Amino acid sequence: MNLPISLPTLPNIPGLPPIPLPVLPPPFDVLIEFMQTSEFMEFAVELSLKLLVFPGLAFIMLYAMLAVWGERKLHARIHLRIGPYHVGPIFGLFQLVADGIKLLGKEIVTPERSHKFFYHLAPVLIMSLSMITLAFIPFFPVGPGEYWTIYYSEYSLLIILALFSLRPFIMIMAGWASNNKYTMMGAMRAAFQLLAYEVPLMLSMASVVILAGSFDLAKIVESQANMWFIVPCFLGFIVFFISTMAEICRRPLDIIVAEQEIVFGPWTEYTGMEYGLIMMSEYVDVAIASFLTSILFLGGWHGPGLHPLVWLLIKMGILSMFFMIGRSTWPRLRIDQLLDAGWRKLIPLALVQVFIAIVLVYVLKVIVV
Repeated sequence: MNLPISLPTLPNIPGLPPIPLPVLPPPFDVLIEFMQTSEFMEFAVELSLKLLVFPGLAFIMLYAMLAVWGERKLHARIHLRIGPYHVGPIFGLFQLVADGIKLLGKEIVTPERSHKFFYHLAPVLIMSLSMITLAFIPFFPVGPGEYWTIYYSEYSLLIILALFSLRPFIMIMAGWASNNKYTMMGAMRAAFQLLAYEVPLMLSMASVVILAGSFDLAKIVESQANMWFIVPCFLGFIVFFISTMAEICRRPLDIIVAEQEIVFGPWTEYTGMEYGLIMMSEYVDVAIASFLTSILFLGGWHGPGLHPLVWLLIKMGILSMFFMIGRSTWPRLRIDQLLDAGWRKLIPLALVQVFIAIVLVYVLKVIVV
């Protein structure tokens, strides 16, 4: 039984007796005792590294900056242009620093007839949702059954899928709170698009879960030690990639924020750092989509020679390029074409992939779960 512990007394004052601090009742006494152990210090240092360095704040900021710069350079190369080159010693690398400073100096404008509380809450929620989603992704093993992740869960894939399903609600809230016809049209498009593509997204994930026998992303990666799941689940990979592109609103599936039609969709009215948060969340979503695609279909951190994290980052970088390249190569689909592709083409393909996975595991027993 843990008895209450006394904290050290206050420093002695000449002429006065020592003044002891009050005795803490349970469970605070146990908490204070635990905070004085070496295990707590190791936990605190590791958690700080994860939150502040990788996959936390420093990684998010660095990836967002490099992704924006890389996307602009990529589109410039496709268009036979140079892209940003004025700011920075080479290749305009500091252009994003200049853009960030510019956004910091911009005024945050609140529309007069907007629902102000929800209007300012939406950018915070959309960025927080992206960061929380990143917390459940395992990045590399650190020991038997242990992985470098902010929060490890055996149901990490289900949790991420649930977090994905919250995105349309935040977009609808932003569109409604802005009290603008363009933002409301974008919000309605978000509801239609994300609902249409969540079903094939779930079905493509289901085929991977059948092959791995687990909702744990780390176990899914370990199941691909001998063969990547893109081999038996090629149809599922195609469906997942397209559905994820729709979920993160990348061209040609970005009807939610079609600039030529509805300015910037549900985010039209936002300025300053609120706009910066929205843009940063979009690139964090690209990173999440790339990590998930690599983990589910491309073996995650498996690869010869290099550190597991290096392999995962290489795969993530290549996939990020493919998510971004559509902006310069494909025309945007109309909303009827987009919904038709989701409901009438991707869902049947995903169902075929689920059937193939069931046959491989339970009938032919080619893959042992």
